[in-house]
Amino acid sequence: MGAPIHVQGLARGLIRAVLMTTLLTSRIAAQAANPGTFEVDALFPHNATTYTPQALMPLVFAVQAPSLAVSWGATIMWALWEGQNASSPGSLTNGLIELSNMNLSGSEPYMATRFFNTMAYPDGVWTLIWTIEVLNCTQDQRQPQVVQYNNATVFTTSSKSGQNPDLVAATSADMCGTAAGYAFSAPSFGDSCGFLNSSTVANPCAAPINSTGASSIFAAATAAACSPLQRPANLNVTCPPWNPGPKPSAASASASGRALVVGTSALLALLVLNHVG
Repeated sequence: MGAPIHVQGLARGLIRAVLMTTLLTSRIAAQAANPGTFEVDALFPHNATTYTPQALMPLVFAVQAPSLAVSWGATIMWALWEGQNASSPGSLTNGLIELSNMNLSGSEPYMATRFFNTMAYPDGVWTLIWTIEVLNCTQDQRQPQVVQYNNATVFTTSSKSGQNPDLVAATSADMCGTAAGYAFSAPSFGDSCGFLNSSTVANPCAAPINSTGASSIFAAATAAACSPLQRPANLNVTCPPWNPGPKPSAASASASGRALVVGTSALLALLVLNHVG
């Protein structure tokens, strides 16, 4: 795992720190007594693994103790390079999962997922660049320090020798220890941030995915890809026939038109009364 990279003086970091201060303050008092450990693990894809080409190749991060995401101002940034080249046609850049701005309530761990299409480059090398960003207290607690932990996952796709993505197997007891993760805890909290404890060790094996969870993840991805707004974007996804619903009959259309006229008249009358009053 890479060493932390401290980024100070950058406009982006300063702006984020100032905006996060308001959100952080409301959470600090409750967590000061028992701050817990916040963790982000990259569960899939695995490094040095070959997969079959997929129209919906999953990218899965597990977020342990997700309620602490706001306290750490946590964000996941990612980019996918086709052929280890960021400028290749199939590459994706500027991927962003702002955990601190999401509703992470519900079952733990929280699975932050994204999906990408590798069908256009079915036999080759892919590089996934990902960064976990958190805020760390400094002597001036009004401007927490932006800390980034960078990592990369290199995998290949092969139509002949690849294995199908299997989230259950990837997070099994035999494989979970190969996942990269970063854990964050604070020996104490300041007024608006936590003092980062660099000795905290990640435990990705605490975030397994069972068959029900895997099915839900893939079902949600298919549903999103097959929504009316997304259907033209990924032609390799098999979607059920789209049914926009029955067309209104002539009688109902006429009734709707009359209702619209009545509703419009009532609205105009209301506007006139308000203006006169």
